[in-house]
Amino acid sequence: MSLRGAATLPRALVRLGNRHPRVVLAGTALVIVAGVVLGTRLRFETDVLNLMPRHDRVVSQFKRILEDFGSLETLLIAVPVSSEKQLEHSLALVDALAREMRQSPYLSQVEAQLEDPVRLADAVLRHAVLFLDQEGLSALQERLTSGGLAARAADIRAALDTPHGIVAKEFAVRDPLGFLPLLLSRVSRTPAALKVDYSSGYFLSADHSLVLILAKPKGAAQNIDFDQALMDDLRARIARVREQFAKDEEIPLQEVPEVEIGGGHRIALEDATLIKKDIVSNSITSVVGVLLLFFLAYRRFATAHYAFLPLGTGLALTFIFAALTLGELNSATSGFSALLVGLGIDFTIVTYGRYLEGRLAGMAPAQALDEMAFHTGPAVVLGAITTVGTFYAFLATRFVGLREFGLLTGTGIVFMMLSAFLILPALVTLFDRSRAPAPPSAWLRLEPLLEGARRHSAQVLAAAGIVTALSVVALFWLRFDDDVRNLRSPSNQGVAVQERAAKAFGLSFNAMMIRVEAADVSEAIARVQELAPGLDRLVGAGVISSYESLASLVPPRVAQEHALGWLAANRELTDPVRVKREMDAALEAVGLVPRAFAPGLATLDEALRPEGPVSLEVWLGTPVQQFIQRSLHRTDGAVTTVVNVFSPPGKWRREAPPELVELLRGRQGVSLTGVYLVAQRLRHIVWRDAAVAGLLGLVLVLGLLLWDSRSVRSALICLLPVVTGVLWALAVMAVVGYPLNLLNVFVITMVIGVGSDYAIYILYRVREGGSTEQLAQTARAVVLSALTTIVGFGTLVTTHYPGLQSMGWMASLGVFFACFTAVVLVPLVVGKNKAS
Repeated sequence: MSLRGAATLPRALVRLGNRHPRVVLAGTALVIVAGVVLGTRLRFETDVLNLMPRHDRVVSQFKRILEDFGSLETLLIAVPVSSEKQLEHSLALVDALAREMRQSPYLSQVEAQLEDPVRLADAVLRHAVLFLDQEGLSALQERLTSGGLAARAADIRAALDTPHGIVAKEFAVRDPLGFLPLLLSRVSRTPAALKVDYSSGYFLSADHSLVLILAKPKGAAQNIDFDQALMDDLRARIARVREQFAKDEEIPLQEVPEVEIGGGHRIALEDATLIKKDIVSNSITSVVGVLLLFFLAYRRFATAHYAFLPLGTGLALTFIFAALTLGELNSATSGFSALLVGLGIDFTIVTYGRYLEGRLAGMAPAQALDEMAFHTGPAVVLGAITTVGTFYAFLATRFVGLREFGLLTGTGIVFMMLSAFLILPALVTLFDRSRAPAPPSAWLRLEPLLEGARRHSAQVLAAAGIVTALSVVALFWLRFDDDVRNLRSPSNQGVAVQERAAKAFGLSFNAMMIRVEAADVSEAIARVQELAPGLDRLVGAGVISSYESLASLVPPRVAQEHALGWLAANRELTDPVRVKREMDAALEAVGLVPRAFAPGLATLDEALRPEGPVSLEVWLGTPVQQFIQRSLHRTDGAVTTVVNVFSPPGKWRREAPPELVELLRGRQGVSLTGVYLVAQRLRHIVWRDAAVAGLLGLVLVLGLLLWDSRSVRSALICLLPVVTGVLWALAVMAVVGYPLNLLNVFVITMVIGVGSDYAIYILYRVREGGSTEQLAQTARAVVLSALTTIVGFGTLVTTHYPGLQSMGWMASLGVFFACFTAVVLVPLVVGKNKAS
């Protein structure tokens, strides 16, 4: 075989470790220390979107909108309201919290309520008629009759007799004709606005279950050190306010509403914390599990360090490499350490198994090491190269997280292989002084399994064929989940608070967004208003459920001209003098004092005789101005705003409505993006990248196998565990309803490398010749390697991230089936080929 020359590197490293064991182990200690020091200095990238293709147009547009309009930068301080009786307490607590939050050095802005809702009414009532559509004008025509004015006075009397808030009564006094419900509904349709409770002026949900304080931190959410300082400061302030509130109200502390924090900064901090916990727990659990398996296999605790030191050194070298090349980890790369433990131990198991076989045959340690390097070294090198090739195939993908995952894991495998060849010989040279080492445990005796499979080879191969055929059928039920949100940890309380707030206020973080760019504000509003008729048609057809935009604050010019024309055509009906006279009489008739309504009646002159059309400036100086500022993003020479478009329940979760895409086609300065569109784009990219990575990995493995064996048949036999490992694993996932997603689909590429490794080890041993007992020696090493790999991947199942959990399940299934095929089926297929 051509790779027999590959024994040169293993023999050189083995002899170095055998001749200079103390120097090698001293160097190992230094490497581990350096790995710990540099590993603890790694930063953590918590933004899931930064793992996506960086230069893709759809993803870039989505990220740009989030950056421009601060969707991820607003901090939510949520105060629950247990009952209507506790509403006043909760609002008083919000006031106290807002005062305290404004003292924080980490916040630039704190908003707890509208500054002055009454001032809002004063500013816009004098332009009210211009906001009415034809339906509203018809309603106004009815209300301005004598009977309509009398009915309105009766409604005001009834409202004042109910226990509404002071602000609500003030509104009734200032709005005798009832214009405000229409105007305020326009405010609530602005994209940046919460559904504010205008009777109190607070950010209070419609069901009165939650009150929010909105805060703007000074630092970016991606700055984890800032996030930690911010959270520590806010939690301390919240604790002080709650304690003081309990004292002032003379109530127990437990009766003070709990205060929760949500938003991008807490989400980022908790993601970073969870990633750190996962790295530590995965690494420790993997190492402990692998060492336990090592002990159960070889029945000596003294052999544990044979596995631990090569593993620790390989991990340390990989952390050093990560610190020097990447400088950070993310939710995709955080599981590489557990994966390396599971894969890297294979090299130690296979080499130590062959060394132990020589020692049990009566060889001295040096001779057993040399035999191990000569016979097993080439197979280990070939297996390592094929596995590295499959992980480096990830470098061809456009997903940043997967590229970095492939780079770290592939490079780590090289370090693990080198550590096994160098450090294991040094350890056995110093510590293996026994004349007759203990044989492996009886539970790893595979001779009965191999002999039974050989005797019933036809039945075994037929059963494998049937299972494979059924697996192909099962693939038709395999689901694919391309929702990026499902990769995020459900344990993140920042996300949970944000979702509760969204539900309580009727908001959605999953709207499609039409980004509108223009030279100035007037042009941007005009472009949005040009879209309105088309969007209204889509709402009427049920294609979309609703939409909201800043343009809702300003009626289209055509509509305003229509309202002015209506006023001109109904001058007698809309005569302010007549309306005020008859309204005074109607108020007196229901027992009210007309003089109390003078502020509202005084605006009728301007409301019923407007000078001309209005613009966004009508809202300046009112509390609505803050919403306008949030909904406009100004850059040099351009203004951007957003139209949020909402889908009907259960529709358009995988793509944008074709009718909406067609509506926007060819419009200047207009583009469509959103979570669903990003998911649609990513779905296409993932399938392409998965196919590229899989085919590239397969080509690399096949090329190396052909180079090594010079035989197409041998190369295809080595790919048999790959086929069954992938196919059977996918079939199990289809049967149990577990979907493929943006991460676990790439495990297929990894199984290509691992599955071919197992076949390589078995094929090399079969070609050496010998009895079933000798084949069982190598099969035992392969089974133990697979078990340790499953342990390494199995720890991913315990992570906080569903994407990594799915990788753990997929990889464990694939490795298990690949191992079974390599140990049981490959010897049978090789035997059939020899017989033929």
